[in-house]
Amino acid sequence: MKKAGFGKKAIMGMLAVVLVGTMLVGCGKGGSNKAEDAKAGNDKTSSSGGTITVDFWTAPEQYNLKIWSSYADKFNAEKVQLNGKTVELKVQMMPAQPSSEAGIQNAIATGTVPAISENINRSFANILNSSEALYDISKEEWFKAIAAERHIEKVMDGWAINGSQYVIPLYVNPITYCYNSKALKALGVTEVPQTMDDFNALLTKYKEQADTLNKDGITHFMYRAELLNAANYWERWFDVESQYNAFSKGTPLVDGNKLTADKEALTKVFQLYGSIGDKVLTGTIDGIWQQDKVPVVMGIGAPWDVSANTAAGKVYGMDGDYVFGPTLVEKEGDTHFNYADSKGIVLYKNKAVSEEEHQGAIEFLKYVFTGAGKDTFDTDWLNATTMLPVRGDLETNAALSNYFAENPALKDISSFVADAIPGMAHEKGADIMTVLGEKAVVPFATELLPGVGMMENPDVSAYVDKAMEAMKSAGSLE
Repeated sequence: MKKAGFGKKAIMGMLAVVLVGTMLVGCGKGGSNKAEDAKAGNDKTSSSGGTITVDFWTAPEQYNLKIWSSYADKFNAEKVQLNGKTVELKVQMMPAQPSSEAGIQNAIATGTVPAISENINRSFANILNSSEALYDISKEEWFKAIAAERHIEKVMDGWAINGSQYVIPLYVNPITYCYNSKALKALGVTEVPQTMDDFNALLTKYKEQADTLNKDGITHFMYRAELLNAANYWERWFDVESQYNAFSKGTPLVDGNKLTADKEALTKVFQLYGSIGDKVLTGTIDGIWQQDKVPVVMGIGAPWDVSANTAAGKVYGMDGDYVFGPTLVEKEGDTHFNYADSKGIVLYKNKAVSEEEHQGAIEFLKYVFTGAGKDTFDTDWLNATTMLPVRGDLETNAALSNYFAENPALKDISSFVADAIPGMAHEKGADIMTVLGEKAVVPFATELLPGVGMMENPDVSAYVDKAMEAMKSAGSLE
């Protein structure tokens, strides 16, 4: 799934571009002007004729639109009653340009926001909450029932924002590593690395057999073209923060308004890349895992690549073409913490959303997660998106056992979910990750890596210092 970044300013900054954004006004409620309706206290568009129309915005992906439309149709067929009126869900994609987050911010500023949407991560939820744009659901009985049904009570601790809950986590992509099974086999390796000792042993084998591997088209050890990209700040979640989470034993980079990064752990991340040196492939290869000959031993493990790999005829497993492995830890027994690329559902608090619409949105959530849809939704979601639903019982859930039996890649990925940590809840999270790339990662990848041989273990301290200083400054952190 492609990432789209949210704006670097808080929601109130969007007011300056409201006149431009009014082109999106028609995105709400069947094209009606919700801002004018709300200003006039007019609910005719939402509840006239005994119908309460609830707008639901999906992520800007066709498969998201398809599954949510399907469940909206099922819900609408139930003719759920609220205050003597029938609740009706209307589903559409959220605006995608310049980003889905910017589209939501604009909708809030122009009064065209829906009652409910998916596609919200913890960091963006914090920005929305800072402008009081979301409902706190932590004390709601229906939310507690959903958390219990999905066994996510402990998971919700990682989603808390100032002690409150604003997001129902929907999916999670734990970011770990992907390995070229054929390259591992050529190196005589039968298991994916778990610890740094395993990783260093693999580096040694590669260095010893580099010439032979090169003849077979395996020219580099690791693929990570995005090390050269500072603009797409979310890439730092994948190539820095995920491995940092493992080395730091889950210590956040930022907690509240403090820079809490474990400098030693961050240093180890840079050292890991430094140990690979000029054998990090930074030239762009679209669909690298779908190539006839994959030119690397490993890369970042992106769960959303699975469907494309399958379509390209690639077989998952140690005896196949590719296999996923965990983030690396210092020693056996350490927890393989990783980054949770995870988003969920929120309820918008806005004068353009009536109380009846809000309650209607809740009825839909109850239908999907604790009502008639609860036994089928997760399997349908997996079939539609190949993204793991956020459940505390993924590995033991009987309803999902058949799916995982037929999809071993997703089964392996599911084992990483319990150790996946959502991103920071800071309104300048995008700025912090952007400067991490600009001031540290990109210079490191362009200045140091090309001139360093494998296992030469260069001094990375200058880049780590720049990273710490830049993050602190960009976030105005203590």
